[in-house]
Amino acid sequence: MKHDLLIIGGGLSGLFAACVASRQGKKVKILSYGESTLTIGSGIIDVLGYDDDGNFVANPIEGIKNVAKHHPYAKVENDVAKKALQTFMEIAKAENYPYMGDVNRNRWIPTALGNFKPTCLTPYSMNSDVLFEKKHILVVGFEGMKDFYADMVAKNLKKDFEEKKSITSLVIKSDLVNSRDLRDISSIDIAFWLEHEEGFNSFKNQLKPHVTPDTVIVLPAVLGLDPNYDLLDRLQQDLKTTFIEVFSLPPAITGLRLNKMLVSYAKKCGVEIIKKAKVIAAEVVDNKCKSVIVESHGRQKKFYADDFILATGGIYGGGLIAGIGSLKEPIFNIDIEVPEVQTDWSDKKLFSKGKQLFAQFGIEVNNNLVPITKDGKQIIDNLKIVGRNLAGYDFCYEKSGNGVALITAYKAAMDLCKVVR
Repeated sequence: MKHDLLIIGGGLSGLFAACVASRQGKKVKILSYGESTLTIGSGIIDVLGYDDDGNFVANPIEGIKNVAKHHPYAKVENDVAKKALQTFMEIAKAENYPYMGDVNRNRWIPTALGNFKPTCLTPYSMNSDVLFEKKHILVVGFEGMKDFYADMVAKNLKKDFEEKKSITSLVIKSDLVNSRDLRDISSIDIAFWLEHEEGFNSFKNQLKPHVTPDTVIVLPAVLGLDPNYDLLDRLQQDLKTTFIEVFSLPPAITGLRLNKMLVSYAKKCGVEIIKKAKVIAAEVVDNKCKSVIVESHGRQKKFYADDFILATGGIYGGGLIAGIGSLKEPIFNIDIEVPEVQTDWSDKKLFSKGKQLFAQFGIEVNNNLVPITKDGKQIIDNLKIVGRNLAGYDFCYEKSGNGVALITAYKAAMDLCKVVR
């Protein structure tokens, strides 16, 4: 069966592109192999936190106008970028997991280290604005939980707020420590514990003596595995205070929730998602992709479509394959120009203050997000590249990863929906 649009990759870019295109009436299929990095990611939408010189960007939409010409944002009209983020918020609201924030303003949110980072859109459970309003901050950790240490977070928050607030920490005990044979406890374990009435009541009762009307509770992202605010609402109502989940190290439950939310919406829109579909090659004739070849259980099958979107991720996600002095996109055999000497791929300083070259490697595209050669000729006319597959940006340095994913996915999907065949 032939589809209007076939998307290779089921991460944030792939899922969002599918949602956008299906809303416009397109028949869409996603081919996904393995779990995407979205399921362990932050779940927040960084659009643009810092410019090329490391200066804080207060208005990310305005900041997009000033990026270098090779940056993915330079391929997208400013009003399209804004509409992409607004569409994401509409989808989140429709799935009863609304995000908060202003597309024209970056906010500062606390991290699992107790410092702050800029971002644009977050779940409501990360409403950090209240941190600056309340007099007392209580940082809550969990016995045996790895990667979140309440006393360290409290200590670092004190540095930021100096003597302006009372900041203390508390460690909650659970029965998970004894049942785990001394293994580390993850945020997923705590979330599962809190979703059961016994765990919820134990947590609430341990916390209650330490809460005053002017207290805000800071804790890791553990308030439920599903994309809703049920646990958050119950706790805030029962204890008459505010809870804030912090930006955490992977695996972060907020990313898992975002993945579930987008998958749910995509399926409601009629998107077909095929998992464990390893795309190994493409059939390209006269600069046009006719089909892609999927290998599964020793067999190969072709999938046909009018248009294709590549959203398989960068080097870390396996969408780009690095060799000795080489880098290649393996499905469409697109070679990426890189220095022959591999040590030149990165800054030799251990803690560089600038962008890393290897982080900017990716597929070069034109303003239609179609892959191009060095001299600007289109390689495959009906293929668009989105998200981390794209060249020209360092998402970690800029704080722009999920923003690029959403904005380029939206542009690609909407451009294809305007095509008259």
